[in-house]
Amino acid sequence: MGFSLRSGLFIATLPALLVIIFAVVKKKLHIQYSIVWLLWGLLSLLMAIFPESFYKLSHFLGIQLPVNTVFLIMTALLYALTFYVYIMISKHNEEIIRLTYEIAVLKKELDELKRKQ
Repeated sequence: MGFSLRSGLFIATLPALLVIIFAVVKKKLHIQYSIVWLLWGLLSLLMAIFPESFYKLSHFLGIQLPVNTVFLIMTALLYALTFYVYIMISKHNEEIIRLTYEIAVLKKELDELKRKQ
């Protein structure tokens, strides 16, 4: 990897990481959802600073090109994020059902109280 590509990757990744960190600090983005973006940024920084390590990792995994190793890692991270989001959606659906039931019970009790008065 040439020096200009490495420096360009470093210069592009650093502001992106700072934007993500500031979004988390200002509570515009939950830390759980920022983990994949932070890992991607750190992976890009590592690739810019130590490109040899990705060649070694690719060789160890039996992958021909280091860029394919990066895509493999990011695909795994995105699958993990998708799975986590589906878990959260399921929990929210259960909570919505429970709250709907609770509202129905409270509404029924309120209607009974109004009839008694």
